[in-house]
Amino acid sequence: MAVTEQEAREAFEQGVRERAEGRVDAARDAFVRAAGSGHPDIGPMALANLAVLEAQAGRTAQARAAFERAVATGHRDHAPQSLFNYAVFQQRNGEPAHARELYRRAVDSGHPEHARKALLNLANLAAHGGGLDEACALFLRAMEPPFRGDTAQRAHRRLVEVDPGRLSEGREVYLRALADGDERTAAQARVLLHDLDPGLLLPGERIVLGALSLEPAGIESAEWAAGRPPAYGSGHLDVYTHDGAQHTVFLDLGDPYDRRGYEALRRLLGPGRI
Repeated sequence: MAVTEQEAREAFEQGVRERAEGRVDAARDAFVRAAGSGHPDIGPMALANLAVLEAQAGRTAQARAAFERAVATGHRDHAPQSLFNYAVFQQRNGEPAHARELYRRAVDSGHPEHARKALLNLANLAAHGGGLDEACALFLRAMEPPFRGDTAQRAHRRLVEVDPGRLSEGREVYLRALADGDERTAAQARVLLHDLDPGLLLPGERIVLGALSLEPAGIESAEWAAGRPPAYGSGHLDVYTHDGAQHTVFLDLGDPYDRRGYEALRRLLGPGRI
């Protein structure tokens, strides 16, 4: 008997509830019913969830079979998602060669989220295998827009961890996105750029230190009020401007915004000037 869309959706939602309650067998039965509905969206989504459920339950053969079925649907979202999840599963089960193949297929899908995540994991595999040039090239690709989740941030942090000399290449990725992207992409690129290189000042930006906002050209010098850097990462900083004014501000260098302003000030004034 044909299953209606409503019945398929109810079966899938039941699977989600049963899984959340830890009733694995009941969740499996519900996902199987939803997967067998033939619905073009709910069916692949149920297979993708069934595969993860089986993987988490330690049912290796059943997980592989469900992943293969989910991938075979060719669904625009759930097939790339399952390629990525299948690759992670194979990597964790000591099958790096097959994991690489699956990651590459996820990359080739062009999916805006799962292709980027696959690039990041491929890069990490290459780095762990000693292929640093390949790894860095993949990290840089994973940093490209569209920006989804924290993939770009994770990629640029790994890039400069693996090879600090690639910082300028990483900056260029985000500077291109700033120049060429839409308003949302440009805003995301600005945040990512400052995470990658906290001391970088873009044209027109001011140096922000706590509640203090200053034009870079107006700053003459700065020194810690105690005469030395704070022992516990926070303290009062005296900033002197060319108009003869002194500004005292409290900075917590554990705070990313305070750290960014401080790094920008250090870069502006030069080494050893604070």
